Amino acid sequence: MTQAILDNTGDLHVPKTVLRRRRVGGQKDSLAGDVCAALLAWPMWIILGANDIRQRYRRSVLGPMWITLSMGVLVGTMGTIYSAVFHMEINTYLPFLCLGFVIWGFISTVVNECCVAFRENQSIIQQIAVPFSVHILRVLWRNFIVFLHTLSIFIPIAIIFRVAPHPAIFLALPGFVLLYLNCLWLGIIVAILSTRFHDVQQIVGNLLQVIFFSTPILWPAGNLGANTLLADANPVYHLFELIRGPLLGQTPPLTSWIVAVALLVAGSLAAMALFRRTSRRIVYWL
Repeated sequence: MTQAILDNTGDLHVPKTVLRRRRVGGQKDSLAGDVCAALLAWPMWIILGANDIRQRYRRSVLGPMWITLSMGVLVGTMGTIYSAVFHMEINTYLPFLCLGFVIWGFISTVVNECCVAFRENQSIIQQIAVPFSVHILRVLWRNFIVFLHTLSIFIPIAIIFRVAPHPAIFLALPGFVLLYLNCLWLGIIVAILSTRFHDVQQIVGNLLQVIFFSTPILWPAGNLGANTLLADANPVYHLFELIRGPLLGQTPPLTSWIVAVALLVAGSLAAMALFRRTSRRIVYWL
């Protein structure tokens, strides 16, 4: 079950236990069944996701640490400039901006890469009967590794600017779980739509730019004054608050938890309906 999946030539070798399970179960028409089968095939997407990181930084001296270094330079530069633009103390703004960039980097990269998740794995999908969700979980896993690398930037920033530990910090874990699950259903939807309509990838890229500038990432929601409804009506803002708030020593409001759970339920139902209608056609769209 844990034998290597990729050899030195880059050829795919799927564990026999995974193949046996998929041959017995056949293609899953329900998203729940497909996700469950993908979770049972966890060695496949974990090894493939880790291999993606290794291949990306092959023959690099610093390897994945380039991610941390580049994010640190970006946060330091923009934090210094924008703290003056927004007339905020740098000791409060820089930790806020750092977490905003780290979380947004995870979300935007997952969504963008899920747009091509099925197309990039065309040969696997057309030759091996593995769950479609494996390819989405592969994207999520490799970006979770990147997320941990970039999140490490927050540790020295928190020490330098004296962000005091708070019991609310433990709420960041369930907050990230909700973010992860929401990215799962969203990734499945954009992967299916992008496979059928290649223009969807361009649309998603433009929408992400709009979301980035309309979500309190570079600026605090409090800067809206009486217009805070603009932030409260943005579901992405609530996903941010469930992680960023606890790490900054703030307890997320109940509204953010409700919005995140409601978004998960509604999005999952939409993904299930779309998957049920398209699961047998995806292989022909590639």
